[in-house]
Order: sequence, then structure tokens, then C-alpha cells
Amino acid sequence: MKKICKIFIANLIILFTFNFSIAEVTYVDVNAKGKSESYEVSLKKALKEAISKVNGVSLKTESVLETIDKSITTNEGSSGSLERNLNEKISEKSGGSIKSFEILKEYKDANGLQVVEIRATVAKYKLSKTANRKRMAIVPFRINLNEISIFGKSGFDDADNLRKFLNQEFTNYFVQTRKFTILDREFDKEIADELKNLENSEKIEDQVKIGQQLFADYILVGNLDFLVLEEIEKKFLTSEKILKKKIGSLNFSYRIIDVPTGQIKYSSKVNLEIDVKKQNQPVPYLFSITAKNAGLEIMYAIYPILVEKIEDGMLFLGQGGNQIKIDDDFTIYERTDTKIKDSYTGETLGNVEKVVGKAKIVDSNSKFSVAEIIEQKYDLSEDFKPRKYMVKPIKKVKKNKSSSKTKKKKKAIDQEW
Repeated sequence: MKKICKIFIANLIILFTFNFSIAEVTYVDVNAKGKSESYEVSLKKALKEAISKVNGVSLKTESVLETIDKSITTNEGSSGSLERNLNEKISEKSGGSIKSFEILKEYKDANGLQVVEIRATVAKYKLSKTANRKRMAIVPFRINLNEISIFGKSGFDDADNLRKFLNQEFTNYFVQTRKFTILDREFDKEIADELKNLENSEKIEDQVKIGQQLFADYILVGNLDFLVLEEIEKKFLTSEKILKKKIGSLNFSYRIIDVPTGQIKYSSKVNLEIDVKKQNQPVPYLFSITAKNAGLEIMYAIYPILVEKIEDGMLFLGQGGNQIKIDDDFTIYERTDTKIKDSYTGETLGNVEKVVGKAKIVDSNSKFSVAEIIEQKYDLSEDFKPRKYMVKPIKKVKKNKSSSKTKKKKKAIDQEW
């Protein structure tokens, strides 16, 4: 399994050498109000409201709120010097999260409570555009060690590397689709340690990053139920010739879970039985096919491939990467407004889709692909609009050679008879 380790590390290096969008720190001016029996508590509440308005509730927000509580400990009871002293103090203690503030008003309401109105300049961590995509975490898959056998060796002792490599194959696939923001759950400890290091930084850019860790909309969980690599010998009855085959068999079940509700959004499995004789690294090969098969199903379930543009008999599809190959054949569907409802639950199952043509991929890159229209029921470019058409791959049915030979023999016998 040393080869698996090397490949996993190589993939990891490739993953981190991509050009990432750099997040920025921006400053937002916001008005806030605090109300309490004392001036001190009212000011605390106003400052807390200001930062919560800008950054919401996060680990960093909670940290700054604690800082405000500890910083405002004076009993002076009025603005004046309190405002001047605190401006510098809170800016320093909060790592610049609150750059500055000014007191706009201070008065007592009809109930005799002290009201403080402020205008604060609060630092905000601006996320990259990719962070606005649907977020999915691929958690470490489970492995049934009792059902793993590599060329006769059972009781596999390198399950950790199997798990890491299988997870990495899924991560690679979904990152390349550019439809999800993939969150890393394999290195949570390392990420947490790095965030702790930022706490001691004096840079506002570092301080504001703390607590901005994204949370997943979906999590992908899976179980490697069965993995067997074996060499099979087949001896011909008419000769001494022995044919050797290396067969890889794999069963992998998986689910997509909606995090807020805990609902299973999609569930399926991958079953493989492949001749791996020509593969120098059969386990990585099986894992790669597993990730592609499962990934393809998940993508079509959540993000069908849409036609984004039609020009000169060409379809420009909003999907590229490893998911699309040149010469792949696709069926073109028109997405209608007619909905299908479940008679029992009343839930909408989807919209009626009409087959309107066929297309073949002629070009593909990381972001989109181009397909030539080879058949259409009418001019698809007329009255075209985004989301009107989508495509689905045409599954190629492999001809059964043995069945074909049997038919030929039967035909020959019939003719002779």
C-alpha cells in the first residue's frame, strides 16, 4: 500500500497548488443601540449589536463580545473620557474587529433606562465567491475490514490509507465540478491548530479570519462494504492453455444528508466487477471509477447539466472537468413548466422533460464544454433562454460477445440442418 500513500500525497500537493481566491477584509459602518439600567452595560450592548450585525454569530464574534465585557469595567458613568479611552482599548483588544466607534446619543427613555446610540466601524471578512456555492463536507468513509481481501490477504491492516485515498478521489471529483464548495473534514485538527496560531497575530487580516469557518449544507457519508482483488485461472478443455485474470470487485454505498434537517437527499451504491489485469495500481483504479460513478449520479441528481448558450449548431454546457469527455453522446431535454406531483404526499416530484434532440461533445475544459447538435426536433436556438434545456448522457450498452457467438453457432446449425 506504499504506492497508495505516494499517490495520495501527490494528489494532496496538486490540490493545494491551485490558484485560490484570496478573501479580503472590508470595513462596514453600522449604527447600533444599547439599553440598560447603567451607561456601562448600555454601551456594551450597543457594541455587541454592532459587531453581531456585521459578522453574525460566529466564534470570532463571541470572542470579541467577551473582550468588550472585560474592557468596559469603568464606573465613570458617562461618555466623555470613557469613549476616548475605550476607542483605542477596544480596537487593540479586539484585534481590530471594531476599528472605531463614536457615541451619537445618550439619553434616558420613558422607563428611566439608559440608552446609548453609537456608530461603529466593524471589520468584516469578505468570503470568496466560491464560498457562496452549495457547501458539502466529505466525511471520512467507513470501511468493513472483514470484507476486504487483496490477492488472498485478509484482515487488512492499512485501512487508514484506503479511507484517505477513497476520500481524496471523491474530493478531487467534486472540486473539479465547480458546483460545490468542498469543506475538508480530513484535517480538522490541523485547521483548528492553525486557527489557534492566528489568535496571537496582530494583523487585522488574521484576527478577522478566526471563526469564519464555513459549515456544510450537505455531508457525503459512505461505507466501503466489500473489496476483493483476486486472480482467477481458467483452463481450456481443448488444450493445456490457462488464461489468468485479475478481477477487482467492490461495493460502496453512500448518502447525501441535508445538514439542517438531517434528511437523506440522495442514496445509492456503486457495484463494480472489473478486469484489472492491465492496471499496475488496481486499488486506486477501482477507487477512481467508484468516485466518478457515484459523483456522476450525485451531480445529475442535484445539478443537471444545463445548456447555457446555443450558437451555430453548438451547445455550450455549464459543466466541464473530468465529468465530460470528448465524443460523449448526450440526449437533449426541454424543461417544461408542467409539474408532476406525488398523489400520496402532494410533493412536487419534478417537471416534465421532453426529448428534443441529441448532441456529441466536441470540446471540454475545466469550466464548461461544447457539444455539436447532431439531431433536433426543431430549431433549439429559437426563443432560447437559460435553464430551458438540459442534457443527460446516453448510456452505451455493451454487446454481449458470448451471446452473439451463441446466436451465430445456432444459425449455422439451423442452416446445416
